[in-house]
Amino acid sequence: MRYKSMTALVLLVAGWLWPVSPQALAGQNTTAAVESEKYKAQDEKNRRFFTDLKVRTHEGEELRFYSDILKDKLVVISFFYTDCPTAQPALLTFFKLQKRLEERLGRDVLLLTLSVDPENDTPEAVGEYAKKFNPQEGWLFLTGSEKNMEVINRRLGNTLRLPEGHLRLFLLGNLKTGHWMRMLESAPVIALSEGLRKLASEE
Repeated sequence: MRYKSMTALVLLVAGWLWPVSPQALAGQNTTAAVESEKYKAQDEKNRRFFTDLKVRTHEGEELRFYSDILKDKLVVISFFYTDCPTAQPALLTFFKLQKRLEERLGRDVLLLTLSVDPENDTPEAVGEYAKKFNPQEGWLFLTGSEKNMEVINRRLGNTLRLPEGHLRLFLLGNLKTGHWMRMLESAPVIALSEGLRKLASEE
């Protein structure tokens, strides 16, 4: 390759100017386009599956389940009901996990606690219940209409209508990649942290 000036050659040697062929640029553009299409396809698939049904947070805010909450996030999901007579292990684990996540909580990781008894878990009841665990920004207790919560619970595999028979698992997911895993409710905080790390590394 010939250079028209010594300046161009100096810049090349210094690492500021790199000769790139039109074919290489075309390849980069094609790769970016393919990744963009893959992202759009996954995003639409997520929206159809998880739905954009309205839910309410423990702070009383109405949000769309996928677009406003799940989209592009790493999530850990558990289930609860306010009338449970015993301390729910998942909530105690989330209380510890939110401290471990520190600045990641609410930025790229969400903890979601979904009601399995929306008839009794009114926004007011959930708001009072959540105070026991001092949820920080990024940990949401969610409830909503009976119809909406039934659909969302079923989509997540929680199919029993009796609150006390709710799914006793953690669901961990990466919404960008569509990868998910399950862990028992007895899983320790370190196991959840490792699961999130693995899901993040798959992007």
